Amino acid sequence: MERRKFLKDVAKAGVGAIAGLTVGSAMSFAAQKKIELPLPYVKLDPKRVADKAYDGFYQHECAYGVFNAVISELQEKVGGPYLGIPTLMFWYGGGGAAGWGTLCGTLNAAGAIFNLTCPEKDFKAMIDTLYDWYQKTPLPTYVPCKGKWCKQPFPESVSHSPLCHVSVQRWCKIASVKFGKPVLYNSKERSERCARLAASVAAKVVEMLNGYHFGNFKPYKVKGAQKTKMDCRLCHEVTMHELS
Repeated sequence: MERRKFLKDVAKAGVGAIAGLTVGSAMSFAAQKKIELPLPYVKLDPKRVADKAYDGFYQHECAYGVFNAVISELQEKVGGPYLGIPTLMFWYGGGGAAGWGTLCGTLNAAGAIFNLTCPEKDFKAMIDTLYDWYQKTPLPTYVPCKGKWCKQPFPESVSHSPLCHVSVQRWCKIASVKFGKPVLYNSKERSERCARLAASVAAKVVEMLNGYHFGNFKPYKVKGAQKTKMDCRLCHEVTMHELS
C-alpha cells in the first residue's frame, strides 16, 4: 500500500513539474520583446565576408553562402536578435531556388539582409541599387587565395539580368563552358564561377551597408515598366502589345 502511494506521489510531482515548466516557458516566451526592424548593424570587413561566402557556396550553394557570410558575422559581433536566425534557411535559394534558375540566389539572400538591416524607407532602394549593379557589372571579381583555384584569373561576364539561368548562360558563353541541366552542377568551372559570384556579391552587400550606415552612401530607386523593373525581353521574344 505504501509503495503504491509512493508511486502516485512521484507521478503527481512529475506532472506538476512538467506543468510548471510548460507554464514557465510560455510566460518566458510571452515576456520576450517583439523584434523590431531594422536590426542593429556594425561595420564589417568585405574581404572577410567574401572569403566566408566563397567557402559557404561549396557547403550549401550561393544563397546560403551570401546570407551566412553576412549574418554569421553579425551574430558574432552584435549577437542579440541575430542569434535566433538560422542561416541554413537560405539553402533553398541555390540555383535560382532549388535549381529552378529564377532569381539568382546571391540576390535573393542580399534582399533579405537589406530588409533586416535597413529602414523601411530605404531597404527596397538598396535592393534596386544592388540588382542594377549586378546586371551591369562584369562578374565575378573575387579571386580566392586558397584551394585548387588559388589566384587563378577567371572569365567575367555581364548578365544584363538578375535571373540565375540568364546570368549563368551568359557567363558560359563567354567562358566557352558547356551549358546544360541541372543548372549548376555539370561543370567544375561553372561551380567555381558561382562560388566567386557569391563572394563578389557578399562583398558588395557589405560595402553598401558600411557606406549606408557609416558613410555617405545613398541607394537609388530603379524605375520599371509593365509592373516589373526587369527587362522581360531578355528572355521572351514578345512585343509590348502582347505584354499589356
